Amino acid sequence: MRRLLWKWHGLAGLIAALPLFIIALTGSLLVFKAELDSLLMPEVVNASAGTRLPMNQLVASANQQLSGSEILGWQFGQTGEADTLFVAAMGTYDWQKVWVDPASGSLLTPPVSLTWAITDWLLDLHYMLLLDHAGLLIAGVMALLFLFLGISGIVLHRQFWRTFFTLRWHKGLRLLLSDTHKMLGIVGAPIFLVLGFTGAWWNLEHFYEEELSGHDDSQYIISQNYYSPALDFDALLADTRRQLPAFVPTYLRLPDASYPGVHFFGYREDAGVLRSRFGSIISYNDQSGVHTSTLDVAGAPALYQFTDSFRPLHYGDFGGLTTRILWCIIGFFPCLMALSGFWMWRQRSGRKAPRRTPVTA
Repeated sequence: MRRLLWKWHGLAGLIAALPLFIIALTGSLLVFKAELDSLLMPEVVNASAGTRLPMNQLVASANQQLSGSEILGWQFGQTGEADTLFVAAMGTYDWQKVWVDPASGSLLTPPVSLTWAITDWLLDLHYMLLLDHAGLLIAGVMALLFLFLGISGIVLHRQFWRTFFTLRWHKGLRLLLSDTHKMLGIVGAPIFLVLGFTGAWWNLEHFYEEELSGHDDSQYIISQNYYSPALDFDALLADTRRQLPAFVPTYLRLPDASYPGVHFFGYREDAGVLRSRFGSIISYNDQSGVHTSTLDVAGAPALYQFTDSFRPLHYGDFGGLTTRILWCIIGFFPCLMALSGFWMWRQRSGRKAPRRTPVTA
């Protein structure tokens, strides 16, 4: 069984080597996506100095500047960051992004593709390998293989402490790579399991929703404004604190044909470290503004709380800068392990001499 597991471990590693190299490299970079955006395009993602304008004024200004498009989502930037709007042009359901300065209300970009920014392109490469829904499935299967590699590696090296700190420097490159491969795998195994499980869950769930559940975006073509122009967004924001004390809104989802109502996503200031920034939801009627429901993640069903923890666990931001650096470094390990594993396989394959039939004198 141990020999068979070695074979399956090696085969899974060969199949997943290239996709996992891409996914690990991009994921390691995306741990610091906000910092990279600020460095690469400060004029787009950084807000100007000044007090944030009232929400009613921001929405009215954005609608005036985006005539011909409907605002579907509004993500509130953190301190010093611009807000991000998600819009779709009338007659389409193709989501685009716009950055807006919350201190002035001016648009910092026209509507652009969701992969216009280099880090958004990297996110698409990480999440879907640039292959749309087919990429969702492939990346999800690769995440399952990554999970298998982590589990099988732990089983194969369950007594790792005996030679954990051993690197055979003078025994040839293959043995050195073997020792390094094992060491990186053991160090990173707990995080690999988290990343593999959460990544597989997200991708396969998303693939099911998009491809297998009968979802069809063509029936949601934007043809009108779906909420009352009399809605008071500042009053709604103030009411979220009454509905859920210590609530911090992070994303406003406006209605369309597929998603009625006005929904504020966010979190409670007293939430634990494994709560996402979007787990609690406060909803209102999109015509009258009447409160319709409150979902506090702390009182939600166990499965909802479990999946809500995926975001901080996958991104590594639950422990601040320390865990983000750790996730960035260990997230890069699979790149090194893919290279070392491929090299060892090539070395073993090259040493196998072909069998010859004995020659009779």
